[in-house]
Formats: sequence, structure tokens, C-alpha cells
Amino acid sequence: MGRLFWKFFLTFWLALLVAGIGVGTAVWLRHNAWEGDKTANHSVDVGHASSLIAVAENVIRHGGIAGLRSFLEAMRNAPFPPVYAVDDQDRELLQRSIAPEVLRQARTLFLQAEYPEAVRVVSADDGHRYLLFVPLPEHGFIDHPPPPGDHSLHPPRPPGEPPSPLLPILAGTFASLLFSAALAWYFAKPIRSLRNAFAALAHGNLDTRVGASMGKRRDELSDLGQNFDHMAGQIHSLVHAQQRLLHDVSHELRSPLARIQAATGLAQQQPEKTQAMLERIERESQRISDLVGELLVLSRLEAGVPCSESYDFDIGGLLDDIVEDARFEAEQHELILNYDGITETLVKGRSELLHRAIENVLRNALQHCKKGGEVSVAARFDTGKHRLLVTVDDQGAGVAETDLSAIFEPFFRSGDRSKADSIGLGLAIAYRSIEAHGGRIQASNRQQGGLRVEIDIPFVE
Repeated sequence: MGRLFWKFFLTFWLALLVAGIGVGTAVWLRHNAWEGDKTANHSVDVGHASSLIAVAENVIRHGGIAGLRSFLEAMRNAPFPPVYAVDDQDRELLQRSIAPEVLRQARTLFLQAEYPEAVRVVSADDGHRYLLFVPLPEHGFIDHPPPPGDHSLHPPRPPGEPPSPLLPILAGTFASLLFSAALAWYFAKPIRSLRNAFAALAHGNLDTRVGASMGKRRDELSDLGQNFDHMAGQIHSLVHAQQRLLHDVSHELRSPLARIQAATGLAQQQPEKTQAMLERIERESQRISDLVGELLVLSRLEAGVPCSESYDFDIGGLLDDIVEDARFEAEQHELILNYDGITETLVKGRSELLHRAIENVLRNALQHCKKGGEVSVAARFDTGKHRLLVTVDDQGAGVAETDLSAIFEPFFRSGDRSKADSIGLGLAIAYRSIEAHGGRIQASNRQQGGLRVEIDIPFVE
């Protein structure tokens, strides 16, 4: 599981947590509001009960039974607890139904005189005595449900009633939308950057990079951005190398073709020189053939196509053959070739690939060594690591420090332009051959003058 999984996981649970907090907060606020309303209603009921009874007593004394009836009718629409007036025959003045146990409690409380301010008996002008009371638990009444049809202005909410299901649904939906939008934006932004980068790369803008647009994120998308930058860099290098190779090939082919054309024209103008011109044309044709052959080898190596299969061979004998063939060329250039080799050693690898690589390095040293100088070849086989180490030193002019890595590029030539026979592909083929075999090749300038090329080649045990 990658880092994106944990981001999805944490976002999912964070959304659930926020939704839960939202629902809980809403329910808590609603519960507090209900409790506040209930407390407020009770405080109003208790505070006004005594006043209402006192008012009812004054009304019946000064306005008679008709005034009391009018007062009680007006109280029905007021946000106050109901005031009951019951005569000595248990008849309520407004003919409202009263539970017998409530009426029995009211008469008992009057006889006990425990709450005289809330339970009173008053004589009326019709000859009856009326019991005035407000049935509140605070005045000794047992809490009974109100009679049918008698509803107060603000009825208390039943404690067991669950909160509305719409509240958690809305809270969960809002939290889900919020976190989904944030998550979509978080992942869509780098994807848009990658899409725009791919479009720019497809239109030929090889300098396109997306690493800066990824910011400080560390997940699979940032890894994808880094892979894109690496891919774009590789494509840029390959296209640039192919363009440079095409330019160099065109330049290399133009020279022998121009000489062939000149020789052909000269042979037509001076028939007596036809034989010499034919020899010249043959040499230039052979040069073109060699160039095409080297280019084919280089293209196969760059494409990763193996030039030979791996098999067991004697690496010591291979080095002996390469050095022996190079001695003929060294004698023609009046050079001394020193060789410190190894004994017979069986290894498994691509012998043809290694033969071409080491031979190209050695021939390059012979071509650039000063006249009468020495070329030294030293080989050592590390049996513990199963690796071959080859060092080739010459006494030439060396290479500028800035060009040490460039000498393995196709058609590179140092400041010495006198080597007309050099195609400029030998070291490039050697570099890619050693690289295809899993090895390493590098060049450095010697302190006493000349160039040193070190080759490190691993073998499969």
C-alpha cells in the first residue's frame, strides 16, 4: 500500500469525524435549547401561578361569577398555566374536564393549607364556593398529563422523541461534499500539470518539466512527476544526440563524396590519371563503407540489440590476440607497444563485443601517440570479484579536461586534426560495448603526458 492509500484513508476518517462532530453539536444545541425552553416555561409557570390566583380571587369578588368566567376565557389564549375554578359540586366554571385525582389533590392541599398562595377557596355571588388552583408540581400536585384538548402555548417536547433524521443526513452530506471537493482538487492539480506537460512534450517542447509544480508533496503522483522529468530529460538527450549524430554523419559523408566527385571529374579531364583516380575512389568508397558499418554497430548498441551471445571463452587469449594484431600497426607508426597480460582465464561473456571495445581503445592510443613513443597495456583479473581491469596509456598530446567525457561521443575529435583515417566512432563504440556488458570505461590525463583509459568489465560467475 502506497502513500496515496493513507491519504485516502485519513481523509475518509476525517470526513466521518467532522460529520460526527457536526451532528453531535447540532443535537447538543437542540437539546440545550429544548431544556432552556422547558426551564423558562417552568419559571414562568411558577412565578405567575400565585399572581394568577390572586387576580382570579379579586375578579370574582368585584366582578362576580361573570367577571371570573370572562377572565378565565381570556387566559386560554395567554402563555400562562391554566387556572381552574371548581364549585362545591365539582363543576368547573368553563366546563373543562379535570382528572378526578387532580381535583382530589387540590382539595387536600387546600385543607392542609400547604400552598395558600396557589390553592384558595372563594365565595361567589351565585351562592357557591369556588376552589381556585393551578395544578403545578411545584405546588404539591403530582405531574399528570393535561386533559384532552387542553394544550399550552409552548408544550414541552417528550424526552424520548429522537432528533430529526434530516440533521445527520445534512451534516454528513455537507462534510462529504467538502472533503470530496478538497480531495479532488488535491489530486486533480498535479494530474492537470502532468497532462499539460505531456501535451507540451508531444508538441516538441523537450524542455518541459513538472517537478516544480508538484510542490512539497511526497506520494505516488510526485514520483510520477519525477519519472516524467527523467523521461523528458532522456528524450531530450536522445533527440539531441540523434540530431548531432545526423549532422556529424552528413559532414563525414560529404567529405569522401566530394573527393569521389573530384576524382571522377579529374579522371574525365585527364585520362592518363584514371588509374590513380580509381584507386582514390576505391579508398573513399571503402571509407564510406567503414563509416556505414561503424554506424550500424553503434545504432545496434544504442538500441540495446545484442551483437553476440554470451559463452565461455579465454579472456587472456583474447587480450593476447588483440595486442598481437596491434603490434603490426605500432611498427608502421614506429611505436613501442608494451603489454603486461594475464594467464589463461575462462570467463562467460560476449567475446566479440569485448574484442571490438578493447581493440578500438588500443587503436585510438596508437593513432594519437607521438612518433617513437610508447603505448602500454596492463591487464589484471580480480578472481574475488570476477572482474577484468585493463589500463591503456599513451604518450600523445592528451585531451583537454573539459573534453574528457566528450571523447566517448560519436565523431568527437580532439585538437589534433592530422589523423585523417580516424572516423570518430571507435571510442563511442567502445563505450557502448563496455556499457552493454555491464562495465565501466573512463579516461584521464596522465601527469607525465598522454591519455589513460581504464576499463572495468564484470563477468557472470
